[in-house]
Amino acid sequence: MVKCYICGEDEDSLLRVKHRKLGTIKLCFECWEVESSNKNLLSSWGGCDCCK
Repeated sequence: MVKCYICGEDEDSLLRVKHRKLGTIKLCFECWEVESSNKNLLSSWGGCDCCK
């Protein structure tokens, strides 16, 4: 298992995000919601067309 960078919770599936201050990190959904609402996540668009 992998741990959420912010809360340290063990999760099977984490979200990989670009954080404004911390760079690329992995977050659980609950921390993602908090960080997203605080506008701390950067857009990950660009590069390949696989996720558009």
